[in-house]
Amino acid sequence: MPALPATSPGLRGRARAAAPTVGSVLVLLIVLVSLVVNCAQPLTNTDTYFHLRFGQEFLDGWSLRHPGSVSTFATRPWVPTQWLPEIVMARTEQWFGLPGLAWLSGLMEIALFVTLYVAARRRANPFVAVSLTGLALFGMQTGLSMRPQVLSYLLVVVVTAAWLRTCHDGRPRWWLVAVTWLWGMLHGMWPVALVIGVVAVAGLALDRAPRPLVLKALAVPLASAVAAALTPVGPALYTAVLAVGSRSSFFEEWDPPDFTTSSTLTVGLLLASTAAAMWKRSHNSWTEILLVVLAGGFAVYSLRTVPVAAAMVVPLAAGPVQDLLARRTPAGRGERLTVAAASLLALAVLAVVVPHTADDLPAEPRWLDPALSGLPAGTKVLDDWSWGGYYMWRYPQLDLLMHGYGDTFTTAELTRNNGLLVLDPGWDQSLRGTGARVAVIRTYSRLAYALTDQEHWRVVHSSPTVVMLRAPRTWVTTESPVAPGFSSAG
Repeated sequence: MPALPATSPGLRGRARAAAPTVGSVLVLLIVLVSLVVNCAQPLTNTDTYFHLRFGQEFLDGWSLRHPGSVSTFATRPWVPTQWLPEIVMARTEQWFGLPGLAWLSGLMEIALFVTLYVAARRRANPFVAVSLTGLALFGMQTGLSMRPQVLSYLLVVVVTAAWLRTCHDGRPRWWLVAVTWLWGMLHGMWPVALVIGVVAVAGLALDRAPRPLVLKALAVPLASAVAAALTPVGPALYTAVLAVGSRSSFFEEWDPPDFTTSSTLTVGLLLASTAAAMWKRSHNSWTEILLVVLAGGFAVYSLRTVPVAAAMVVPLAAGPVQDLLARRTPAGRGERLTVAAASLLALAVLAVVVPHTADDLPAEPRWLDPALSGLPAGTKVLDDWSWGGYYMWRYPQLDLLMHGYGDTFTTAELTRNNGLLVLDPGWDQSLRGTGARVAVIRTYSRLAYALTDQEHWRVVHSSPTVVMLRAPRTWVTTESPVAPGFSSAG
């Protein structure tokens, strides 16, 4: 066998160098296919539907500064923090139905994918960038649905990557002020932009950046804080932030995360890998260190903030991980065209399939729709937290006791609702005070058993998951007067 020519090592080296590129394309396609498959499903997250209902109310004339309520049982003056995507969602559903919403969900998630990849690619080669992106999206899966919070994850990536670039080149990104202003109309997580900015400025100061740069950088989050008060909602946007803490104990998404679940464990491993890579490399800026610590704080704070940590860690991990492997190569035109073409193809495929796969409503017993549709307007209905969002959109004529948009309830009303579900002492008198004589709740819940066994409510319809009950004629209510501002129009 003849010897290989002297140039063969170089040829073999180039072949090895091409392997990660092929690998990165394969991973990219796998991630996009998984996003398409996940988004081409019926919209089962019931929170999607209360966003639709609120969006419709805004289209029908609700004031942004003084919105109404969809229930007489939710009487707290509240501040809309997600009104812009809610309006877009409602209009999309009007024009294209539920398949249009499924496609819109895919658009947000694919845009999140591209943003993650671009942020990582600025600091790492394609295979590292797309691998980190795929892992982060898996870690975010509990938060990926047709909800405005996906836009917050996207903007977390944008803000984190922008401050890393400021750390690198010493140029403040003033456009972050406009980003925060927009974010204030998209989702209630907008204060994360201020937190990231302040932490990054502290890192610049510890990195002994020139004093003028530190002062200019500090002006960015300060100006952003002012910009948030200049949205159509006005300075009241800050009151919504202050109200979160008083309600977090009522909702599971604010519970501490469980690091035995696959998604949360993935985010933990990403953070641990980032810390290990930073430990091994010879240079780390304080800005990077503090931002990684902040991401770790989000990861352990609550279930709701785990996806925020995943969004932050991608641009933070890319640099240290790449430094341990090889020098980063700049993105070429072919790579950019590949990512763009694959993303557009994914959206096109989604547009073709969703009319056939995402047009169904959430699964429910056959009797439920005619039973609830036939109830008179204003009927007070005892329901569960989980399905209230769907019922308030599907059956706008009903006056529901519970739904998942906690901002519209006072703390006393949230306490009352939870007390009913867990049968706190006096729960029966609390229920009598609501005036509700119809219940649509989980079949095997403690409340359903208590109503039928102790209070002698009659089973009207039943299924393995949902039961409809009516109070007996002898069951006396002590309902309060109707609260002002209730809107029962769909």
